[in-house]
Amino acid sequence: MPTSLDTLWTGGTFSPPVPLDIATIENAIVAQLLSQINQIEVVHFPDRPEAYRLTHQVGAALVSYRGATYGDLIDTDVVMQERKLEFEVRLMARDLGWSYGALATGVSPGAYALLEAVRAALTGFRIPGCRETYPLKERFVERDPQGGVWIYAISFAVETLAVQAAPADQFPLFIQGLAQDADDEIVAAVGWFQETFDVNGLVQLPYGNLSDVTVTDQSGRLYLDQTDYTVDIANGSISIVAGGALAPGVSVNIACGYDPSVVIT
Repeated sequence: MPTSLDTLWTGGTFSPPVPLDIATIENAIVAQLLSQINQIEVVHFPDRPEAYRLTHQVGAALVSYRGATYGDLIDTDVVMQERKLEFEVRLMARDLGWSYGALATGVSPGAYALLEAVRAALTGFRIPGCRETYPLKERFVERDPQGGVWIYAISFAVETLAVQAAPADQFPLFIQGLAQDADDEIVAAVGWFQETFDVNGLVQLPYGNLSDVTVTDQSGRLYLDQTDYTVDIANGSISIVAGGALAPGVSVNIACGYDPSVVIT
């Protein structure tokens, strides 16, 4: 028995999702720190770190990518692995927050408080497509004797999947379907036609007894029956409605059911 859908399916286009890359994740980390910490400057690690100078009165957090490790293969059909990326936040502060054996002498907050703020901001932070971010290690780097800046580093892990890029399937478009009975007699048909309205605003299809007619343009815009066009079901023709969105010379895609035994000559 032939089956009819509530509305005719006119096809669709699927674009594979773009995998998470380093820049996307790093941008998300910088944005999270900016939203949670406003006492210091938060930026990407500079291309020329030797030329970077701390100008903020309190400090700065510099975010950089440090590398990744990959797990065992998960799937046998495609290359799929766990990917653990490591990002480092290089924290520069003019004061520790409290000094050894004396009161703090610099501006507040100091390096210790800022380290805790960075850890709190990124621990559990989830980037879409990744697991929750978690800290790996933190360490003292150096104290710049000229600028009087304390430098610490805290690293975080971001886990996601690395998946082999799949080539686009080169399947042909579905343009015609026929339903046959037990005696191989065609009892129903659906098809897709590319047509152009003639100077009289008419499209004549090669078959009659149409059903479930859908008219779209090349971008998928849907035109409306009785508003933009009318259909002569028996004779298989489509006419433009004056004042609608269609005009003579316009090319359209027409999807419909039809009776293959009614051939229009």
